[in-house]
Amino acid sequence: MNSPRFLITACTLGCLVWGEPICAQAQGTPPVVAAEASRWSWLSHLDGTLKRLNEDITLLETRLATLAHLPEEQTGERLGYHSRILQGGRVGDLWVQVDLGASREFDTVVLVPVVLPRELGGIAGYGFPRRFRVAVAETPDMANEQVLIDSSTDLPNPGRAPLLIHAKGARGQHLRVTATGPTGRVGSDGRINWPSLALAEVMALYGDRNLAAGRRVTAPTSREAAPVWSLQNLTDGESVLGAPVGAGSKSRKGWHSEAYPEATTPVSITLDLDQVMPLDDVRLFPMRWEGYPHWLGFGFPVRYRVECADDPSFSTPRVIADFTGHDVPNPGMNAVTLPADGVQARLVRITATQQWERFTDHAFALSEVQVYSGGANVARQATVTTTSVYPDKPWANENLVDGDASDNPILPLQNWVQELQESSRVEHELKSLKAQRYQREAKWKRGLLRGGIGLVLLTLAGLTTSLVRNSLRRRRELRALQQRIARDLHDEVGSNLAGISLLSREASQTASPPLRRQILEEVCRVADETAASMRDLVWMVQPGMPGDLVSGLRLTAGRMLSGMSVQFHPPETALPPRLELEFKREIFLIFKEALQNVARHSGAKNVVISFIREGRLMVVRIKDDGKGLPKAGENPNPGNGLENMRQRARSLRGEVRLSSPEEGGCEVQIRVPWPV
Repeated sequence: MNSPRFLITACTLGCLVWGEPICAQAQGTPPVVAAEASRWSWLSHLDGTLKRLNEDITLLETRLATLAHLPEEQTGERLGYHSRILQGGRVGDLWVQVDLGASREFDTVVLVPVVLPRELGGIAGYGFPRRFRVAVAETPDMANEQVLIDSSTDLPNPGRAPLLIHAKGARGQHLRVTATGPTGRVGSDGRINWPSLALAEVMALYGDRNLAAGRRVTAPTSREAAPVWSLQNLTDGESVLGAPVGAGSKSRKGWHSEAYPEATTPVSITLDLDQVMPLDDVRLFPMRWEGYPHWLGFGFPVRYRVECADDPSFSTPRVIADFTGHDVPNPGMNAVTLPADGVQARLVRITATQQWERFTDHAFALSEVQVYSGGANVARQATVTTTSVYPDKPWANENLVDGDASDNPILPLQNWVQELQESSRVEHELKSLKAQRYQREAKWKRGLLRGGIGLVLLTLAGLTTSLVRNSLRRRRELRALQQRIARDLHDEVGSNLAGISLLSREASQTASPPLRRQILEEVCRVADETAASMRDLVWMVQPGMPGDLVSGLRLTAGRMLSGMSVQFHPPETALPPRLELEFKREIFLIFKEALQNVARHSGAKNVVISFIREGRLMVVRIKDDGKGLPKAGENPNPGNGLENMRQRARSLRGEVRLSSPEEGGCEVQIRVPWPV
């Protein structure tokens, strides 16, 4: 085992497991956001529960993409209705009432909560009552009222989602919403202090019509702070819900007039319905232009008039709405619904008397115009004429009746509010599932963290054990080497020195000059051998450097085979920079024994020494042109040299091979694993 590399891997794993949740906490990442950006989806392959959570989240996200969705925040200036703080009165005094204009039947009542803008805290469901009653009656005093809902317990705050109250078959002219459990500041005694009521919009839907749109609103108290808070804001169609559009994207953008230098240049849109019919209402959809996404309600007129007539000359027009006497707040991306109350007409005309300011010029722009008659949008088949059209491809008269508001399809009101409620439910469920996924992944990460720490500790323990074992092994090898060096010094150097001592004593005692010369020559030879042995011992215990083994073997071959022609071929692949002392010693002694045999017994004139790498083996080949190996029976006492060579090779997990090639001579191969 490569302990350092294993330790690094284990530490890296521990840091990754530990670091991800720590980094998320350090940066203040909320749990759900961290789950959305999860990098741990691979855990679902190990955890069936996590896999099911991911599958459910994917299904809900796919479902959510097909539904109408709430805008990020309210785009218009008008937030809705806000009562005054109730002081000393009865709780039942907090109510608002919408006059539908006539006794009408409706299917659904929609209460839209107020969402404060971000600069005011971004509170969703601001002022929405904890308990409330919704009733309908024919008279303003609500005599003989029909109660649609009367909550006896606190209901959860709807947040940003609309609250739908089903009222199939309900009929009346006056619709009242009463806060029986208003919101306010909770005192130390648990009671509600400063109770108040706030709503963004009240709708009474019948088919694809909002019967409450543009109708008169009354209340005991009202905080009139136009344009933000006002009684009439309750039925102006402006809220956090935006326009009644669905998911999807369209290519056509709407209609845009030519740009005019003067804001008061009249510009009109005329719809010819082809026949006289009773008109329910007219709806204007503002523009969103992708070229200027921050300009919501792009081109909506500051002052305008909507009128209808039976003939194209508009000689006897009937006014549906007239806002030419004062500036109208921009509706943002909210549709503007103008009641027509059944007036008979064939043509509808919208005239901008003061246009919207662009840069240094002025223009009029809308994305869609709808005209409802008998509960259906009859403008889809109308012929559209305008004062002018901006000379560019995205803008055209027919875009005003194509069924799309800017870049989304327009939905029927009932479908739209149901999709908004469903999308709010899906978003809530998604949030819950993602929180569960985060908790599940956090549990896995804690387990992996503990496992990573345990792995690091186990690796450290293993590394420590390995280091201790290596240290002990090194000490044993050092003691063994010391013993071998001592043995070598005793066996070879010691015996040679003893021989020199005896020969010197004999030379000092002899009187014959020839014999003394002969003894001195022998002393010189033995002294040379002793010096060579000492050099070999010193070389073997020196720290290894690249090429040390090869250069040492080259010098030894040159010394021991003096008088012969020696060709020395070093290895093509470099040996490791540091070799173990045991490896160097055994290779050197095998090599030296082989050369000794060549020098003493071969009678060779030429010797070739080469290094070869065969797979995982290092092969040292010594080949001479001498007499070759003795035949069977020629050398009954071969000595211990060959057996010593083989034993040393076996200690290195190798072998020694001897052969006599056909061309003559002898070849010795020392085959051992390549040092690493």
